[in-house]
Amino acid sequence: MTIFQKMIAVPVLALFLFSTFLVYSYYEYQQTSGKIEEIRDHYLPLLEAANDNNHLFNEIRSNFKDAVLAGEPLWLPVTEQHQAKITDNFALLQQNPHLVDLKQLEQLQQSFNLYYDNAYTLAKTIISNEERLIAEAQLVQDVEFYHNAANQQFTELKHAIQDGFRQTVDETNQVMNQLLFFGATMAIAIMLFLFIVTLVVSLSTRRSVYQVIERMKSFALGNTDFSQRLHRKNKDELGYLIYWFNKLSDKLEQDYLLLETVSITDKLTQLNNRSRTDHYLPQALEDVTANNQQLALVILDIDHFKQVNDNYGHLVGDNVLQEFAKILKITAREHDFIARWGGEEFIIAISNTDSDSVQQHANKIRIKVEQHQFPEVGQITASFGIALSHPNDNVSSILKRADDCLYQAKKQGRNRVVIEQNSAG
Repeated sequence: MTIFQKMIAVPVLALFLFSTFLVYSYYEYQQTSGKIEEIRDHYLPLLEAANDNNHLFNEIRSNFKDAVLAGEPLWLPVTEQHQAKITDNFALLQQNPHLVDLKQLEQLQQSFNLYYDNAYTLAKTIISNEERLIAEAQLVQDVEFYHNAANQQFTELKHAIQDGFRQTVDETNQVMNQLLFFGATMAIAIMLFLFIVTLVVSLSTRRSVYQVIERMKSFALGNTDFSQRLHRKNKDELGYLIYWFNKLSDKLEQDYLLLETVSITDKLTQLNNRSRTDHYLPQALEDVTANNQQLALVILDIDHFKQVNDNYGHLVGDNVLQEFAKILKITAREHDFIARWGGEEFIIAISNTDSDSVQQHANKIRIKVEQHQFPEVGQITASFGIALSHPNDNVSSILKRADDCLYQAKKQGRNRVVIEQNSAG
């Protein structure tokens, strides 16, 4: 084989190998896109349904307690609406047997139905005649038993779906890491081959080859910084590699940012979602405690929102939630954390503040909401409950106090701000 033939054979062979790599890369990219679409179209709705069920289950428990404490049997039908929504969510989960353990789901449905039936009966019994409660000791035990079972199974189902979600994401990342590693290995092999055949070509392209290797190595090690791009003006095989590597980086960056945004953003209001809030609050409490500061937690709820849905329909209700979220964004300060907690309930977390400042800020939002003209609905109001962190607080304790204050705001007539008394000063 002549030198000329070798010089021709080497680029041809390199181009053939690289073209094979591109085909394989494109195929793997298609597979990865399919998995990302599966996460978006399947896992995320299921995660939302599972989280919604946990929230609705807690709402049912609270509604039963409130109905008993208030002695109001008219409050019990509210639990039927929550039960219907949970049943709808069960139906959605049941439609995805490849993602949800149907046996686990069936056990959860059975436990929930038994809890609800017994709790409903117990609530009606206590409201109608408290003296019969002693005679219903077994019923009380059944309610407690099925409540604990259902609560645990709701949590287990949510964790199972989350584990499946994480596994799919991990598998996708693993495929891409393998692809990048394979590309790096092939680039090194081509570089060595060309270096042996022609020293001049290898010396002129060495710097670009090392850049490709470093970026691929960075990706293979899990670096998700896709902002850096490689540059090469020569229209040769290496330039072709860099061009498609940058294209692949562009697409990977888009998909990664989309997935990251979708996983922490409420679809309707574009605020932080419940999952993002669950991760944020523990860290925020830890930070303010370490800096000897306070974290203010505001829970706000749109007053009589059910009437909006009943009178104008859920589409108008959704528009109200979106308008309400815009008001929160407009009135928010730079470091405020705003999230949709669920339904018509929202959360604002404010670090390094005091009771007077947060109360003034909440009143500013309340007035802004009260004065705003919502399309089709007109004026609405909102109630606010505020709690400030204590040195030994955890997420559950501060949420409980803020929720209690919200309940007091509702009880005192709505459209008001209630802050826990011992937080003043």
